[in-house]
Amino acid sequence: MITVGQITKPQGVRGEVKVIPMTDDPSRFCLLKTVTVGSRVLKIAAVRVASDAVYIKFDGVNDRNAAETLRGEYLAIDRAAAVPLDDGEFFIADLIGAKLAARRDGNAETVGKILAVQNFGAADVFTVKCDNGKEMTFAFVAALCAEYDENANTLYVDGGKLDEVAVYDED
Repeated sequence: MITVGQITKPQGVRGEVKVIPMTDDPSRFCLLKTVTVGSRVLKIAAVRVASDAVYIKFDGVNDRNAAETLRGEYLAIDRAAAVPLDDGEFFIADLIGAKLAARRDGNAETVGKILAVQNFGAADVFTVKCDNGKEMTFAFVAALCAEYDENANTLYVDGGKLDEVAVYDED
């Protein structure tokens, strides 16, 4: 399963919900027929894509009270329903548990294991358990020149840029 969004609140009184997409192309929601919300599979009745979010109406969710029960839930799709990725693209879900390696002077050194990826709007924020036992977070910015090697289950980034954006815990 691939997480594609999170329901933030009901929208209106007819059961529509506001979804923050976890994809670089929110119009992809228009192609979906069903999604898994929590432990339920819900059929999509309508989708509206706006500049700030995606608004979805599910079959059987017909009023604000029913929509309220979905607040905070994540939407997931089966990998088979996902759009094909272009070269150099990857699903964030595939990075959880992957190794993070920093490239320096043509060599790559493993930094640690990716524990979580959160999105706070401006950029995804990665949390990494470092090999030295510390925890590190960093904003996923283009300057990292990230490349994901699916076979090695490793995300490679520019070590110098990682040093600039990484924040370590205080332990």
